[in-house]
Amino acid sequence: MMRTLLLAERPFRDLRSRALLADLPQLLAAGEALLIPSDAPRWPPGFAACPPAAAPATLGIARVVMAGCFTERAGFEAMLARAAGFVAVGARLELRRLCLDGGVPRAEPPPAIGLLDAASLIELRDHFSADALLRWGVAAPFRIAPYPERTGPADPLLAESLPRGPILGLSILGGGKARRVWQANAALLRERLAAWQGRPVLPLPAEAPDAAFDELSAATDFVADILPGASILLPDLADPVWRRRQLTLPRLRGLVARCGLVAASQDLPAALAIAAGVPVLGLAMAPERRIAICLSSLANELPPGSDLMLLRA
Repeated sequence: MMRTLLLAERPFRDLRSRALLADLPQLLAAGEALLIPSDAPRWPPGFAACPPAAAPATLGIARVVMAGCFTERAGFEAMLARAAGFVAVGARLELRRLCLDGGVPRAEPPPAIGLLDAASLIELRDHFSADALLRWGVAAPFRIAPYPERTGPADPLLAESLPRGPILGLSILGGGKARRVWQANAALLRERLAAWQGRPVLPLPAEAPDAAFDELSAATDFVADILPGASILLPDLADPVWRRRQLTLPRLRGLVARCGLVAASQDLPAALAIAAGVPVLGLAMAPERRIAICLSSLANELPPGSDLMLLRA
């Protein structure tokens, strides 16, 4: 059997990460658990921890897979350096569902970017990540498999508890910058969402409950500013333990499919909505670019009624 090491940024920390990583054991047909350098004792089925400080030559790794979204430049550079250590002792390098986000895609290339020229496979989640590799001069061929997590089984369990009638799905990345942008464009947003005034709003969070960009608190503030008086559905989402245990990717798909429109600056709920045929109103709040990248990558699949608003403070 081929021992495979997975290198990812904070794997399984949030729903976005789980959506991209959880089915990798089946996709890779590894034959045994994918190893993650970590001291954490418990991992989802198909994954297991290995000593994070172990020398590459001691683990018997035949394949190194870098996967998922990287948002921190220092962390991405550290992962490249770690992968180089395993490649140096004979491991094969693959990149799967790679997404370069946040502060990673700078003009100057990472010091060890030449390592990617030896990769046997480079599969990217979006065209923005592909553009970064082109600017960095990566010579190895690569392909774009846009938002593969958008398709898959849906679980209607949570959706069955929702009231009848039109529902607005809302996934707004949190943080002070986003708040300043939507507040500066409040009149425009109220006009664009006028048909949904008074309708119930369903938060669709993909970040971790304690994350700086958590969409749940952002949804509450956005509703207060833009859709005052609207009821917010699924109040149990405010309980971090309940949310981590109950809001799975299939259940998020079920919730998204129940919406009449998904207004989003986050990419995962938008991609799920597109796959379900639900119109998406993308709210691109500069400098955040996730939703613009998502809608442009999936432009040929957008359901009728979809649109993108480019907003600045």
